[in-house]
Amino acid sequence: MALALSLPQIQERPAHPPETRPARVQPWLEETLKRRPIEAAGVIGDALAATNRVALSAARRLELAEKYYATALTLWPNLERHFARATHPLSGDALAAAKAALTLSTELATAYKHLLSEESEKRILLSGNRLLVALIHRCLQCTARVLVNSYMSYAPVPARTWHDAHAIYVFAHQRNLQQTPIASDSAENTPERIYVQALLVALANPYGFLPGQLNQVIAYLQEHSHWARITDVAPVHRLAKAVAIIPVGHDFPPFSANKGGNVDGNKLFLLTFDLAFQIQEQLRVLEGGGVAPPTVGREQGSRAEYIALLRRLLRQWAIPPARQFNRLPSRARVVMCAGLSGVWQYSRGAHAQGASMPQGLPAMHACQVVNHTPGGYALRQIDSAHSPLRIGELIALRVEGRNTLQVALVRWFRNTLRGSGLEFGCELLSDQPQAAAASAEGGQEGALQPAVVLPDDGQEGSPSMVLVPLGAFQLEHAISLTRGEATGTAVLTKLVEQGPGFELYEFVAVS
Repeated sequence: MALALSLPQIQERPAHPPETRPARVQPWLEETLKRRPIEAAGVIGDALAATNRVALSAARRLELAEKYYATALTLWPNLERHFARATHPLSGDALAAAKAALTLSTELATAYKHLLSEESEKRILLSGNRLLVALIHRCLQCTARVLVNSYMSYAPVPARTWHDAHAIYVFAHQRNLQQTPIASDSAENTPERIYVQALLVALANPYGFLPGQLNQVIAYLQEHSHWARITDVAPVHRLAKAVAIIPVGHDFPPFSANKGGNVDGNKLFLLTFDLAFQIQEQLRVLEGGGVAPPTVGREQGSRAEYIALLRRLLRQWAIPPARQFNRLPSRARVVMCAGLSGVWQYSRGAHAQGASMPQGLPAMHACQVVNHTPGGYALRQIDSAHSPLRIGELIALRVEGRNTLQVALVRWFRNTLRGSGLEFGCELLSDQPQAAAASAEGGQEGALQPAVVLPDDGQEGSPSMVLVPLGAFQLEHAISLTRGEATGTAVLTKLVEQGPGFELYEFVAVS
């Protein structure tokens, strides 16, 4: 079976031919690395793109690709520092760094796919399978880097990336090379292991990771991904749990079998039963007071975040939540602001329309609704000025034409990498927020903190919750809550969410 990969057209006579002599390219790369990382990555990415579009011998292309790959390994960490924890939509250096990192990884993948495509067509391999295995590794490694840079910048995965990743793995499987390590690497670093890790990251809803969590997940999979396995045998039940469908021949990532849906053509299946059991055991140990991995900080907050991350991975890889409501398209507009301070100020009633609105309130920025469900919105920023956002950010929003303020949490981003047009999803917490003042029970007088009470929704067993500044209060402590003229006592019973500058607790009122 021929290996059909997506490759740019070769230009026979380019107007500005790139330098392709390795003896000249190496010192040029070393000199370029002395520039600012963003500038260096942009120049190097452009040079590699031009090299990918001219005819070269396989030996020369391989030598050049290895030189560019070694240079990219130096550049990527420096580029990530600019955009991995930046607010969105990206702008300035963060935007330029994200574009440069994604371009460099995409062109490197193209360079190795050129080589793999040519090598796969040879009937007789004089060097055995050694070069073929090495090229499969490099292609999958560079593809994984394309995915990481896309997820880290919350940008769409470039077209044909998943199509080619599926095709390369199937080709390796047909040649019985999927479990073959390269001689210079560890025995566990096989094509299948790299591919499985990419599949699992995609299944974990990577566009909803908090800053820094993607690297945690990658590190976790490097140790535990061997518990997941690929098979071409369909599960007995079409909607089986802990099973993902790999859409070979299509340009999209794997999807959970229990969410339904089907695809034409060949399919592979990713089984995560054993991985789910391992995560369950790790959670049992951690929740029982066991020692966390060395990479997890010793602070109680770091431990709690790691436990929450494991729970999320278990949910996504074992029993992904099925959508309860269809998303309804809409062209409505909303105005919104971000941060606990803005939510608190607007929840005092200042969101009411009219000439009596107080001065000095945080600016509200316009967004358009892309679609919505009873539980949240998908929004697109349309104002010339934008609220800087992060995953987990608290926002106050109001649908134009209504006088009801809603409070929500930002759950995912979809970035265009154009400095505007950010789309994001938010989960509604309440449409009846009540501004309050909170203080520790028995604390110093005057030590009041802004708080927002989110009343229960009237359903039996539905708890009331309160938003307070990050680190202001502790779980199971009693606090005084003042709403208007009334003051009462509440006990914080459960930490529900912790985000940029705030904590969300369930509480029980004490008479």
